[in-house]
Amino acid sequence: MLLLSQLLRALAAQVALIGTTPVIAEEAAAVGLQKQLLVDDLVISKTTGIRRVLGKVEKRAAPVLSPDRPWEDLAAFGGYSTVVRNERSGKFQIWYSAGEERGIGYAVSEDGIHWVKPNAAPDGKTNLVFHGQGHMSVSLDDHEQDPAHRYKAAYYGPEVKAALAYSADGIQWTSYNQGQPVTGRAADTHNQVIWDPFFKVYRLFTRTDFGDDDASEWRGTRSMTNPDLRANPSAWTTIRSWKFDREGESERWRRQIYALTLWPYEAVHFALMSAYEFPPQKLPTPYENKPDYRSRHERDVMNFYIATSRDGDNWDLSWVYSGMPMVPRGGTGSFDKDMILPASQIVTWNDRHWIYYGSSNERHWCSQRRNAIGLATLPIDRLVGLEANVVPGEMVTRPFKLEGEILEVNVDCRSGQFGVEVLDQWGVPLPGFGRHAQQPYRHLDELRLRARWKIEQDLRTLKGQTIRLRFHLSRATLYSFQVREL
Repeated sequence: MLLLSQLLRALAAQVALIGTTPVIAEEAAAVGLQKQLLVDDLVISKTTGIRRVLGKVEKRAAPVLSPDRPWEDLAAFGGYSTVVRNERSGKFQIWYSAGEERGIGYAVSEDGIHWVKPNAAPDGKTNLVFHGQGHMSVSLDDHEQDPAHRYKAAYYGPEVKAALAYSADGIQWTSYNQGQPVTGRAADTHNQVIWDPFFKVYRLFTRTDFGDDDASEWRGTRSMTNPDLRANPSAWTTIRSWKFDREGESERWRRQIYALTLWPYEAVHFALMSAYEFPPQKLPTPYENKPDYRSRHERDVMNFYIATSRDGDNWDLSWVYSGMPMVPRGGTGSFDKDMILPASQIVTWNDRHWIYYGSSNERHWCSQRRNAIGLATLPIDRLVGLEANVVPGEMVTRPFKLEGEILEVNVDCRSGQFGVEVLDQWGVPLPGFGRHAQQPYRHLDELRLRARWKIEQDLRTLKGQTIRLRFHLSRATLYSFQVREL
């Protein structure tokens, strides 16, 4: 019997079955103890009956920040902003456009919703931390060893080029490179400098242009890297300049990339993208000085999409081309019905992602629009998920070496059920960890569900082995999984 068992296992190692589909040998995935967001197929071998879906945000009905000071411009307020939550102080900080050519405003909050605009600026009279320098974003640099350089900013510098600055507190700023630009044109949308913890380099994102003049403007974006910003703040290598052109040159009149910033999170690069949709082919527009604050428009508008990448430069634009914004614009009469521009990063706090955004209730070329800053949230890690509806679905991972002892899963099966099996590298269920060794999870919504099997053993008995996971879903959505140590 032992010989027969060994023979059967050897045969399974050549061609095994997952359901009814043969498994071919695959390169092992690098799973480790890293949380696996299911935004792409990096760790996925096979799916059946499953589709990838975008997370659903909850939007606040009213703005969280509006222009209410004499130095704030109603029509240009908040378009480019950054929000961080300072773990040391426990407070939220925001930097926002106070208005075209006026400067960058600053406010603080205990809860991320109610804000105070302190007279904290260098002049002691306003909340402007930069005067006449707009289109700025700020990052908290956890890589930085010198407290004086902990905050870093990229902004609209001389000659419509990007410049950089640093600060110890986010209020008092000193320019790098004596205030001179560190890039070529252009810098008149969001500019961002940020440390990439995955590739150990600084990244700089700015606008660039492909059109010949204003009448034929074709906006694009570029990404640059610098291994040591402080040593040489102008030593940027352009990695990629690109534009929306999958559909050919005429696509410029359907969509343009207006601004892009990077949010690195759980081994994934997320691009927060402002897409300019149906820009007018002829300027000036007939409504430039005739605002309509009630109707929701569909041309000359701005939508916010996410894109994902594993290298920080080449983006999966699926959500853009499927027309699915991360934060949808509001309906008729709302404060954000025509334009949404995301803040430069997403804040993760209290088991939710906080997505701040600049908004407008009029179109891009309307000079009398009214701007504000809005907020949308969603549960942690639920930006993208794998969904199965009435017809049950499965997802099987690539093989990986098991380095932990428990499995945690972010899953919503309030209307259905969910289960998970542990397989060997060839797809054969391991004794005690198969489909019938686990009671299906039904009607629950868990951010960190700890998978268990009937024999009440965890994964410690399998540690060091090469395994796969097979997830079963019915009327359920799987967002992430993580192998962890006890």
